[in-house]
Amino acid sequence: MTSTLSAADAGKWLSNFVSSVAIVMVNKQLMGAQGLAFQYATTLCGLHFLCTTSVRAFTSKGDVAKASNAAATHGALPRQKLFAFVAVASTSIISLNLSLMLNHVGFYQLAKLLQIPAVAMMEFVFLRRTVSRALVWAIAIVMLGVGIATVQETSMNFWGTLVAIVAVLATSGQQILVGRLQSEYGISSNDLLGRTAPLMAAAMLLIGPFLDQIITGSFVTEYYWTMESLGFLSASCLLAIWVNISQYMCIGTFSALSFQVIGHVKTVFIFFFGWLLFDVPVSWNNVIGGAIAIGGISYYSHISSLEKADAASRRRVHA
Repeated sequence: MTSTLSAADAGKWLSNFVSSVAIVMVNKQLMGAQGLAFQYATTLCGLHFLCTTSVRAFTSKGDVAKASNAAATHGALPRQKLFAFVAVASTSIISLNLSLMLNHVGFYQLAKLLQIPAVAMMEFVFLRRTVSRALVWAIAIVMLGVGIATVQETSMNFWGTLVAIVAVLATSGQQILVGRLQSEYGISSNDLLGRTAPLMAAAMLLIGPFLDQIITGSFVTEYYWTMESLGFLSASCLLAIWVNISQYMCIGTFSALSFQVIGHVKTVFIFFFGWLLFDVPVSWNNVIGGAIAIGGISYYSHISSLEKADAASRRRVHA
């Protein structure tokens, strides 16, 4: 049973890893100045959720009975909590895009790195979850490695810093809520995604074009489409469906903190594939920092597995 569960868990992480790295590579070509220059990031997020909604509409029949059974056992997911989740998730996407516009890329990466301690702090404050000293050391190693690999210049400004703080808190809160709502109301990751994706699509497609106009100076309808750009947009949307499904599964199975920590292995491989596919220069900082980060992630996974096994054995003894 344990080996089967471990294989299933590894499959979820692998699915999220492959889809996340692939969508970054596709979006780099779609949105990059040296690629197809589709710079409308928030609108693209709306299209991602719209496609996810469309796919869920055709695949959610089996979830209806499960959702009704879960509602009978745990209680239906309140509408106000659903709307609150969408508000937090929308704030996360909007503030991340604004942060990238207002801040130097080094400070933007540093802010994303700070999501790890932000998640740990919020889980402690709101859920009373504590982190062992060994895991703290593992997290510190991961943050050190990713910091060396990604953070170069970190110039700051008032509005950029304020938006970055909002982005860190909103993104951390959104990831915590994904796991919390699934646990509290006994709904599957697919069911939660099916309920939130239509609202996210509506919010992003209503706000996105106008926000993107502020950021880019042009409206999305001014973009000149080609068969190549349509092909990459379609690939991005298809991969986004995979990313969304695998992300909700991972956070629902593990925790927002583990998702953040182990997820940084994607950052390391994005550097590698950027160098392999797009001739992006790789420095010694990237190599050394990436190696430290992977070592920290391996240590975190090892300690986390030991702590879970110890907790399970204690529960069996008390039972």
